[in-house]
This record gives sequence, C-alpha cells and structure tokens, in this order.
Amino acid sequence: MAKVRVMYWKEIPVQIQAKDESGVVSKPLEERFQQGLDAISMFDGSSGTDDYLMAWEWKDFGEFDSSAQEAATAVVRRFNSGFPADFVARIRDLHNAGQRDTSPGAADRWIEE
Repeated sequence: MAKVRVMYWKEIPVQIQAKDESGVVSKPLEERFQQGLDAISMFDGSSGTDDYLMAWEWKDFGEFDSSAQEAATAVVRRFNSGFPADFVARIRDLHNAGQRDTSPGAADRWIEE
C-alpha cells in the first residue's frame, strides 16, 4: 500500500510524492507545469514575494494498492496526460473574471480521464 500526495503552487500541481514501507519516491510533473506557475506568478504579481513562497502546499491525494514507485508513476501519468494544455489561459481568464480558486487541487477538475 502506497500513500501519495501532490505538491501544488496555488492550484497548479508540480510534483508527486509516494511512500511505502520501502521508502519515498518523488517525481516532478512535466516542465510545462513549472513554466505555467512561473507565468501565473508573474501575471498575478506574486513572483518574488512572500506570497509566492507561502503558496506551496502538499495535499493528500490518496492511497494506492501498489508500490510507491508504481503509484507515483501512475499519478504523474494522470496529470501529464490529462491536465489541459491551456491551463495557464484558463487560470488567467478565471483570475480576470474574479472567479479564480487558488486552493491546492482546485484545477484538478480539468483533468480528462
């Protein structure tokens, strides 16, 4: 049994961490997630501020009936393949409309299964 959690910067996922009795496995998501959070932090004015640093948060994702390595790989695959390519534009549009939810995991509803 593996426990898996996701590191977010605001609503944007960035890294997956899984652990089981054999240890901890950490895997980054595709570079587009880091590039996206960099773009959004510049857009929303948090880049280079304490707000930027305070926006990083681990969120529990769940348990998997597999090894930590297998679980981390599966979750990374889910985000990399299912998260929309236009997520930066979506976040920008929500921000401009005053409807942005910056809580960790808020954008996960966009994942296509």
